[in-house]
Amino acid sequence: MASSSTCLRSRSKMKALVAACVLAASPLAAAEIVSATYEEPTSVYGHGAIANGEYARLKVTLDDGRSLSASFKKSVFEDTAPRLHDFDGDGAPEIVTVVSGFNTGAWVQVWTLDFEDRLVPARASAPIGQRHRWLSIAGIADFDGDGIDEIAYVDRPHLAKTLLLMPVALGEEGMLVPTARLEGLTNHHLGAPEIEGGVRTCKGDAPVILTADTNWQNILETRWQNGALVTKTLATYEGAASFLPFLTCS
Repeated sequence: MASSSTCLRSRSKMKALVAACVLAASPLAAAEIVSATYEEPTSVYGHGAIANGEYARLKVTLDDGRSLSASFKKSVFEDTAPRLHDFDGDGAPEIVTVVSGFNTGAWVQVWTLDFEDRLVPARASAPIGQRHRWLSIAGIADFDGDGIDEIAYVDRPHLAKTLLLMPVALGEEGMLVPTARLEGLTNHHLGAPEIEGGVRTCKGDAPVILTADTNWQNILETRWQNGALVTKTLATYEGAASFLPFLTCS
């Protein structure tokens, strides 16, 4: 495992090395992330997939009161809100964002703190590869029960309408890669300010993903079953509020 001195020498290298350094040094971090928000609304990217949903900066607050931020020169944060989730089980959350490059389109970016409490990129998916193509996150859980939490998201919810599960193991190198997919699902109306549906996680039951079908006619429940994503229809879709009964544990 890399030492702190190795991490200092590797900061300018590829993201995989940065992630390895962060993980090696994380026990020494003095602070934890308690909140994250997007700031500085911008129209420079000009996509408009989410109403008022493009931002120039990610702001993070630590438990000692300090604030950190991250930004890109040729990308924006294109999302509804950052998501906090503890992927490595150390009790301190990481941050999940959706970033869109001016030329490459969207990707999922996970952030963490390094050994000096700096905000750094930890793991990321490959960009879609085309401008004005977006990813809509549904939620995060261990959907397949293998002990590694996955990010569930809809790839191009207005075009491809494909649900994917992407495991996030912070200790591994390379890009994040989806391991399961199911077509015919969406969770966002073009131009709407919110992502609809979500994830239901109840004690004693496997987590499930709530989305709509491609034409927004029905509410669908998707879960991991017998080695694959399986979906069933629950009810007629009648607006965002019609998801609420199915997101609540009985």
